[in-house]
Amino acid sequence: MKQNKHREKLTRKQIEDHIAVIGYINLQDQNLENLDLSGAQLGGANFSGANLRRSNLSRAILVDAYLIDTDLSEANLAAADLTEAELSGHTNLSQADLRGAKLESADLEGANLSKAKLSGANLSKASLKSANLSEANLAGFDLIGAANLSSANLTGANLSQANISGVDFRGADLSNANLSRANLTGADLRRVILAEADLSQADLSGANLGRADLRGAKLAGADLSTTVLRGAGITGATYTRQTKWPEGLMPAVAGAILDEPEPA
Repeated sequence: MKQNKHREKLTRKQIEDHIAVIGYINLQDQNLENLDLSGAQLGGANFSGANLRRSNLSRAILVDAYLIDTDLSEANLAAADLTEAELSGHTNLSQADLRGAKLESADLEGANLSKAKLSGANLSKASLKSANLSEANLAGFDLIGAANLSSANLTGANLSQANISGVDFRGADLSNANLSRANLTGADLRRVILAEADLSQADLSGANLGRADLRGAKLAGADLSTTVLRGAGITGATYTRQTKWPEGLMPAVAGAILDEPEPA
């Protein structure tokens, strides 16, 4: 049963005074929109179901905090510490600023991170299963050790030059994503949708693309020499003479298109 909301919005001083006395605070379902909590010590606090839209939580300590089904859209969480925080369910982080945030071992399963700013964030061992990362900016990102991105929505996301070696993307949607020059070595990309994605000069050596959808993908200069492609669809994918294919595969026969002029 949800708690009754306070008739008046709580102030930062009230929140900090309460924590100073008892050590934690339950702010479940509270309206805290636009509240400035920058740098606040909020470890273990319960914000589940709360409205923190456009709030300022930059540099806040939110270790082990509960933010399940919380509205954090357009919130400033830059450099916040969300280590082991619970952000699952319908937590809304769309257009949130998470640059430099610590999200190690955080649970973001099903969270909405569309158009979020994530450069410099630490997502090591975080669970992003079924999360919505559409149009999120992950350029140059290091996602090694991210526990789970299976079934995530990464349509239109920018992952150019990202280090995503060994990451579990099973069943994820990466259509129209920018993965140019990304390191995908050893990544699990089974049943992933990569239609119209840009994989130019990406390193896919050792990756598993079994039953992946690569229709219309850009594969110029990509390294697929040791990639598992069993059951993958590459009809309409474009490639160049620098593209490296598994031995024995005939890309043209599989429906791929050479996208460079014949040598003179």
